[in-house]
Amino acid sequence: MSRVGITSDRFDDIAPCYVDAGLDPVALPCIRIDPAPPPVMADARREAANADLLVVTSPRVVSLLWPDGRMPPVRTAAVGPSTASSVERAGGAVAIVGDAGLARLVDLLADRVAGRRVLIAHAEGSDPEAMRRLRDLVPEFEEQLVYRTVPLPPAADSVDAVSFASPSAVTGWTLTRGFDDLIVGVIGDTTAAAVARYRTADIVSEQATHLALAGAIASFMEVNV
Repeated sequence: MSRVGITSDRFDDIAPCYVDAGLDPVALPCIRIDPAPPPVMADARREAANADLLVVTSPRVVSLLWPDGRMPPVRTAAVGPSTASSVERAGGAVAIVGDAGLARLVDLLADRVAGRRVLIAHAEGSDPEAMRRLRDLVPEFEEQLVYRTVPLPPAADSVDAVSFASPSAVTGWTLTRGFDDLIVGVIGDTTAAAVARYRTADIVSEQATHLALAGAIASFMEVNV
């Protein structure tokens, strides 16, 4: 069974996707999450409840802001299906779902935000061009920085492939490891661009989920290994 390094810190949540695809997931976290201070989080919750539209960039934003599942019923634009599911589980109201990162979500929002008060809850380092476009589109635009991701070096466990869901995880991986003789799978064009500084990713998942990436890696390995 092919071993796949999981570079996220959410191994327990993600690993079943790879097991179901017939792969052997290996915990190789390359990131640490530093949440914003409690007063900042409280302000983000308050402002989110008063927005006309809340833009959420990841499931982690939802779990950090509303760990008790008491998200306000504000109209929410989610960056992808996994984020949309997190919003629904927390009691939020999904209005728009993207399919390929923040830039694609901004495309979907372009004709729907005129005259609205829009708040984005996001991580440090979110796609800067997409953020600029949102600022240009929305006169009443507010940002709430919920967390930052700190790159960490992974363990030395041997794997046949590695999966990445963020540029920060790529940075962490390259602190101590390279890509020789590895199959590399990524979620999203931004993460693919981070890998491209070293080599071209073998798989770029068409859907922004680990379930889709795991299936794509398994299919690739079946044909190419």
